[in-house]
Amino acid sequence: MKFKKLSVVMAALLAASSLLVACGGGNSGDSGTTEKEPETTEAAEEEPAAAEADAEDDGQEEASADGEVTLELLLTKTEIVDVMEQIAAKFCEENPGVKIDVTSTSDGATLVRTRAASNELPDIMNTYPAEDFYKDMFRDGYFEDITGADYLSKVNSTAMEMSNCDGNYYAVPMSLSTYGIYANMDVLEANGITETPSTWEELIADCETLKANGVTGFLLPNKDVGNVAQRFERTVGIINNDTYSEFKQVADGEMEAKDSPTLQTWCDYNEQLLNYTTDDHMGMDYDIAAAEFSNGNGAFMLSGTWMLATVQKNNPDANVELFAFPHPRGETTKVPVNIDTSFSISSTCANKEIGLKFLEFMTREDIAQMYCDADGNVSTIEGVEYSIPQHANMKTAVDEGNIFLTAVNFWPTGLREEIRDGCQMFLGDGDRDAFFESSQEAIETIYADN
Repeated sequence: MKFKKLSVVMAALLAASSLLVACGGGNSGDSGTTEKEPETTEAAEEEPAAAEADAEDDGQEEASADGEVTLELLLTKTEIVDVMEQIAAKFCEENPGVKIDVTSTSDGATLVRTRAASNELPDIMNTYPAEDFYKDMFRDGYFEDITGADYLSKVNSTAMEMSNCDGNYYAVPMSLSTYGIYANMDVLEANGITETPSTWEELIADCETLKANGVTGFLLPNKDVGNVAQRFERTVGIINNDTYSEFKQVADGEMEAKDSPTLQTWCDYNEQLLNYTTDDHMGMDYDIAAAEFSNGNGAFMLSGTWMLATVQKNNPDANVELFAFPHPRGETTKVPVNIDTSFSISSTCANKEIGLKFLEFMTREDIAQMYCDADGNVSTIEGVEYSIPQHANMKTAVDEGNIFLTAVNFWPTGLREEIRDGCQMFLGDGDRDAFFESSQEAIETIYADN
């Protein structure tokens, strides 16, 4: 099998970025505070020296002296370490002679690039099959093609469509993350608001009521540039489900950024919400905002289904609900989704038979239920009951198909990172001209590079 060598930008982080724990025990990784961001990847033409030897071996069993088969399971979604240790332990118990070492990192793309460049990808790992970063790796042969596997029939058809890579499949999608606005229902009810708003006008009216009562409407962690980037990407997608085409017009000189309806609306709605946030929003990071929200010091916070675990850790009694971000122009609202967790096995897996068996194991109803209960995102596996009342609105949106695949999956690689500094500056100084100028430069640069 022929491999391209991925570039290594921060290889020195390799030793520091992974945490090793044995199957069935060990320490868990720190909980993530935001959904993981993809990182840019460049392919070089060199081939790893070990590729031919690995191809000849074709990933056959690697056993210790006593005959035990050991596989590495890498998690780049660190908040699922605990449950995956439990699942791995159960798999090992049902498959005597198999050991699974669970490793995790909070800097997934860097570690994956590094490991791929040295032809030492983990045997099993969670991937994000809708993202170009992983699709490129699928096309280059780094992961096993599982097209036609019987267990894929247990996966929701929408998730399978999102996972499609040139007609083939390389991952088992386990869950979909959704994005919207969390409401602290106790705060709302204490101020006479009995239900979450469904329109932009209702949202602003609720914020006015809260402000009149001296209550913070929105907690906006504008110090956290990664969170700013994510909010920008998710919400401009809600404003316009096809931002790729509009931004390409900007890149091609057919439109200027200052004339972009999407960018103008993004500025409009943020100017409104800034009237209802804290004075120190530019000094507030995600962790502080989440803690304040969890403990009733603010009514609303933009985030996704993954934030529930953080809220409950801060305050187990928090009464919260996630609802759709209303379209600021009053148009039809759709919920942005992403494939949050999928599992793949590498083409150099030490024992492909065991690796494939683990993928099938993850689709077993009892195991998928175990994962869903801990993860909090909407399960894609048939038969799994999604009984998380805080996310009932999101489950309905997914079931009804009132969703769209978030822009990070089809924007040119690096756009979210290139544009985020200008977004953050706008949130601090409100300078529209400077924002449009920086957006113009970011869009032109990234589209040209891609």
